[in-house]
Formats: sequence, structure tokens, C-alpha cells
Amino acid sequence: MIGRRRKESMTSEKHGAVLITGASSGIGLASAMYLAERGYQVVGTSRSMDRLQGLLDEARRRSLPVSGAELDINSDAEVERVVPELAGRHGGIGVLLNNAGYGLWGPMGSLSTRELAAQFETNVFAAHRMTRAVLPAMLERRRGTIINVSSVLGRLATPFNGAYAASKFALEGLSESLRTELWPFGVRVAVIEPGLFRTEFISNQVTAAAAEDEDSVYAPYVRRYRQRSLAMHRKGADPVRVARVIYKIIRSRRPAFRYPVSLEARLGGLGARLLPERLFLYLMGRFTMR
Repeated sequence: MIGRRRKESMTSEKHGAVLITGASSGIGLASAMYLAERGYQVVGTSRSMDRLQGLLDEARRRSLPVSGAELDINSDAEVERVVPELAGRHGGIGVLLNNAGYGLWGPMGSLSTRELAAQFETNVFAAHRMTRAVLPAMLERRRGTIINVSSVLGRLATPFNGAYAASKFALEGLSESLRTELWPFGVRVAVIEPGLFRTEFISNQVTAAAAEDEDSVYAPYVRRYRQRSLAMHRKGADPVRVARVIYKIIRSRRPAFRYPVSLEARLGGLGARLLPERLFLYLMGRFTMR
């Protein structure tokens, strides 16, 4: 174990640090700790250092190579200032894990354009902004890995999660194009598609202003979906399972593009592709709205 950590630490130093957005909780936190345990230099970011304190305290207690940085990924100026500073401090960024994001919840017809735009700003545009910040150095080195955290909803949209699903569909399209463009230059791009995991996704979810209007025709369906959604997320798996897949991608010489993680992520994708459309819609409604 010690030998493996030393070898991987040398690899990390040679290729640069792992930069993780949204590292204060959930998949970001689990990935930061898991990779640091294996010798990778990890830089976790969040909108405020206070949110990173738990990660930094635990890393310090266990003498793990984790540092933190305050970073607003929705700000061009801040990303352009902070990312080069981090790269200089850590010998470059070898891996970018675009993990930060949130879910906007509510019937699509109830969402304002402003709410939808904010969803895309964080879940899509910020990932693109971060990618642009690390890409010149990766292209110069002809080496690097970009991993975008999507979702099972990046290929399968469910009721009342249309804004989140749309942002993840867009992230996957962006990632697929990037993968083709960057492959000749030694920069790999992969997408993680988690299913249900024990994270702060539900507590951090933003409810659209008009989502729970009791006069809406959707009101009874919204109430039932809320109850089922909360029950499902309580049964979520340990996010360290996602961290293991991220580690596998980083270590792989030829990573695949999509990595569905969890049984429901695999079954959902298969059902959408293989079942007759009317049967699929019936089952989707049966398990969500009825």
C-alpha cells in the first residue's frame, strides 16, 4: 500500500494536481479524499472556504495531500485569476473534475427563463469555463484528463426534473464533442452518470418559484412525486462508489466515454433505448407521478 501511494504520488507530481469543483460535499468530497488517499495532489474548490473546512480538517487529520481554494465557477474573471494561480502552485492541473452543480426542480411549464438560464450557467457554462481555463496547458503538454459529472438524467429525463436533465443532456453533448476534438492531442474526456447516491443533492435542490402552486393542474402529481423522490434518495448508495470510477478513469490509458454508476443508471438507459415508447412512458409515470 505504501509503495503504491509513493508511486502514484510521483505520477501525480509529474502530471499535475487533480482540481475538483464542488468539493465540499457529496461526490466531490468523496472523490477528493479517495484520490488523496492514493497519493494524488488534490485541490478542492467551493464558493467559500467555510464550506471546505470539513474536507480540509479531515485531510489534515489524516495527513493527506489536499488543499482548498475559494472559487466562483460562474465568474469569468475569478476563474481566469484563480485557476492559473492554482496551476502554478501545484505544477499544473493534470485532471479537472467538473463536479459542481445543482438541480432546479418543478414542472417545465412553471419555470421562468431566468431560472432555467441560472441552471445552465452553473451546470453547463461553468464546466465549459473551467475546461477553457485548464485546456491550453493540457494541449501544450499533450496530456490531461477532463471528467464531467453528469447524471443518469443526462440520458433519461424524468418528470419535474426537466431543467436539470436538459443541463446534463447539454453537458454530455459538449463533452462528446470535446472528446473527439481533444483525442488527437492526448487529452481525454469522460462523463460520469451517477444514479441515486447519498449526497446533499436534495437539500441543495432549488425549487422553482411557481413549482408548488396549489392551483396548478400539476399540484397532486407534484406532491406524490416529492414523496417518492425523498424516499428513493434515502436509499442512495455511498458516493465513494463514484470516486472509485473516477480513479479508474484517471488511471486508464484509454478510458471509455460514458460511465453509468449504479444499477438504476444502467437500467434506466437500457429501458429508454430498448422498451417500446408507450410502455416506457407508462412505467416512467407509474413510478414517479402516480
